[in-house]
Amino acid sequence: MIRHPIRLALAAMLIPLANPAVAKQWSATCSDLKGMRVDDSGSGAAFAKDGIEGASWTYRWDTTTRKATLTLPASHASDGKAHKQEGTVTSHRGGFFAIVSPLPGAVWTHAIYPEAGRLLATQSTAKGSALSGRVLTGTCTLSP
Repeated sequence: MIRHPIRLALAAMLIPLANPAVAKQWSATCSDLKGMRVDDSGSGAAFAKDGIEGASWTYRWDTTTRKATLTLPASHASDGKAHKQEGTVTSHRGGFFAIVSPLPGAVWTHAIYPEAGRLLATQSTAKGSALSGRVLTGTCTLSP
């Protein structure tokens, strides 16, 4: 008879781990950001390795309000100040989150995979007919 309440308590503790959408507030710190950059001025795409060495991006989001915040470190900003990006978060089947953060002239999409502890971030920008973008991966530690 005592086993049932214990099983229920254990199951209640494991549900957020099995289904990330159940937890309402999340945070993640992602680092080791590496990938590729593309620039296309109209005459063809040029690709180059890209990365943000030594930087960690900090995310906070709430699945109820669908609001998310990304904090970029001051050490990697051109003005020496930490920057924040606001975005909208959605949770998806398969247990991952997508954060879309529109900026003036650009948009970032951050896909965070809690089970794998990984990040896939993309950025796209258009200035006239010139296009540019980035694709970065990283490793993350998460907390529901």
